[in-house]
Amino acid sequence: MTRDVFIVWWDKDFDYSAEADILLDSMLSYRNTCLNALYMQDPLSIQDGYYCNIYIHTPGDMTDYFTANYPYFGNGVGGDINNYPYMTLPNFVLDPYYAGFTYGRWINLAHETFHIFQTHGMWDLTPGIYLTDDGDWFVEASANWFAYDLYPDYIRSFVESEILVRIPHVPLWLGWSNLPGYYPDNWQRQVHQYALSTFLYYLTNTFGITDSALVSVFYSSTDLTPQAYLYNQIGGEVFRNQFIDCAAHMTNHFDFISAEQAEGAQHEWDTYADPSDDNQFIQTYINTGSDGWFRPDDDVTTNAWSFNTYKLENNASQSYTFEIRGDETGTYGDAAYFQGKVLVQNALTGASFHDLVMTSSLEGALTLNLTPNDTSIYFIIAAMPEIFIDDNPLFQLFPYEMRISAGAVVISDLDCENCSAYEIARYNVLGQEVDKHAGGLQFVLYNNGHIEKVFIVQ
Repeated sequence: MTRDVFIVWWDKDFDYSAEADILLDSMLSYRNTCLNALYMQDPLSIQDGYYCNIYIHTPGDMTDYFTANYPYFGNGVGGDINNYPYMTLPNFVLDPYYAGFTYGRWINLAHETFHIFQTHGMWDLTPGIYLTDDGDWFVEASANWFAYDLYPDYIRSFVESEILVRIPHVPLWLGWSNLPGYYPDNWQRQVHQYALSTFLYYLTNTFGITDSALVSVFYSSTDLTPQAYLYNQIGGEVFRNQFIDCAAHMTNHFDFISAEQAEGAQHEWDTYADPSDDNQFIQTYINTGSDGWFRPDDDVTTNAWSFNTYKLENNASQSYTFEIRGDETGTYGDAAYFQGKVLVQNALTGASFHDLVMTSSLEGALTLNLTPNDTSIYFIIAAMPEIFIDDNPLFQLFPYEMRISAGAVVISDLDCENCSAYEIARYNVLGQEVDKHAGGLQFVLYNNGHIEKVFIVQ
């Protein structure tokens, strides 16, 4: 059956004409979105005047021509000897209730159709996608993003999301191709690149980057990886802020998707994940701080573009100070960059988000006054160096120390005698900039990074 630029094939002993009919209508709709809304391009086959081929096969039935002769056919997009893409679809993925829900077949078909319109860009024009194994995570993440963006209300959209808060310390670009041999070979690490569609959805639907800008890398002819391309396109400071903001909102029960979708992601984790590889919280404290500086073990320390989360359970009125003190370089010598954020969940008023006052790319602090209603507090530390490829023997770690202290503390004890430091800002215990005459506890920030604690009596 043909329609416009597509041709669908199946064994003549089976009747898939009804499935092919609705498949073609849907694929043409997806093509229209890719070309006219996302400014992508047709694959080479269409540009050269040929149909794009789709094959429906019947797995397990050796009377099916394609199953018998092409046993490697699965559910996906491949390339033939002409470097033309083709799609193979098991008959069951076209079932109206594939995956148990009405939209299941459309999510799958949208994902696979998007792969077709990636091909000319990523195979022919843009070497950065495959220049390194650290780049091709974006192929699967963006295909998932495309499907979820089309069907944002589908209950199983974002179903892999929980992975991102359970192994948050792995690098952003972890995927199949660069999965280290020393990593656990389990579901959550194998499916990580699919889960990253949630981060891409956050960028387009919460932060506001345009859909076309997100996927423009495929036809940009850049030699950068997708993560470096996004960093340059959005701007380093903004991209870093959005990365840690997304981490905080994911920690806050994925508050930018529906509660039912978040519950679905939790169920998916409970069903398929390896529970021994759950690293959601590095440490959990109950009505107390960390008892001094704490450095996480190497196996959970942040890699490039990743984060760690510490949880504080509280039922008292208490002041807490949250601090970061990062190592200057990663384990292979690259310059480090850290930011911190605190999420406070209040039983009455909901969630609030607080940035650490960063005095440098390595150090920062924030003091918060908590009440008994501030029941759950999450200290998020993100490592976001200007590094976008990791070709080291082991993934590079970016170590740090952190401290959670009950009561107000001096953030830094740097010796400032005989120095020419001058004051540049003052902050209260909430991290808000204040006038020097404002009453109460203040943290005075100097140009050399020194912070002095003062108490102003009115």
